[in-house]
Amino acid sequence: MQLDADDKVTTALQPLRTSDVRVDNNRIVRGDHELTPAFKAIDSFDVSESRGEVAFSAKKDNGFDIGLVSTDGSPISWVPADPADEVAVQWAPRGNKISYVVHSKGGDFVRTVHIPTSAQVMADFSGARVEALGWDPKGEKFAVVYSTPDASDRIEVMKYDGGDRKLATQPAVTLDVEVESIAPEAIVLRPRDMQYNEKLPLVVWLDDEPYAWNDARAELVRTARVAIVIARRLTGQVRDAAKATPWIDASRAFVVGANAPNATSIVGDASVQAGNIRREGATVAVAPELVQSFAAHFIADQVKRTNGSSR
Repeated sequence: MQLDADDKVTTALQPLRTSDVRVDNNRIVRGDHELTPAFKAIDSFDVSESRGEVAFSAKKDNGFDIGLVSTDGSPISWVPADPADEVAVQWAPRGNKISYVVHSKGGDFVRTVHIPTSAQVMADFSGARVEALGWDPKGEKFAVVYSTPDASDRIEVMKYDGGDRKLATQPAVTLDVEVESIAPEAIVLRPRDMQYNEKLPLVVWLDDEPYAWNDARAELVRTARVAIVIARRLTGQVRDAAKATPWIDASRAFVVGANAPNATSIVGDASVQAGNIRREGATVAVAPELVQSFAAHFIADQVKRTNGSSR
């Protein structure tokens, strides 16, 4: 994705790199020369031909951090690390800046660092997942593709410090839900048109990307009146918060992505072939790649049977 001089977003391919820098066995190499040691993984890298420098995102220990190394193999300089993963690094055109995405606990943000001075600015996308970023030719603005649990991908154009934000494209789908925090690192989706004393069946939807749009989850929202708690893990805090919420009926509970007591659990099992299911007690197992799409239809059907009507 690129942003042209008239703030038009295009999907034109980036120019081919003229350098011979590449990733080989989780190392950054140039020709036959290793520029870095091997890491656990490399997420991304970009080369500044004018500076003769490579910016890269590498997993040293438990998370991805941003490093800089010259194309002649000088020692690595690390940008001061964030506890969260730092990924999708790229150089800004016509300048000395790099940008990268930080996947924080409360959503994403784009950090831009001026390399000569180490000055940093941030464009905030709390409660959202950044999917892609493209700079304008002058290196003053960028376009960001991002999604949220209640709306699909959209594009905003802004200055690299996050100012002067303008929506370039609307989300194709927006759900008629409220998004609320319910526990640390957990949110809940519920219908906007809640009825007096209504109690919604509980769905705990485990997702490594809780702030991203999800087609299967959106389908469940559209077909059943449920409260969907989205979290990376099913913790005691998440359970307790759901039970304490007056409009959630935790006695009618479903968990997507893990086995859990006192709930119908939909899980993936590699031994189950696509198109088949295996039910053992309150656990329903399907092929791993079908867990979410199956869960959306299965839960909607179960809620319909219980309520005697669908949304």
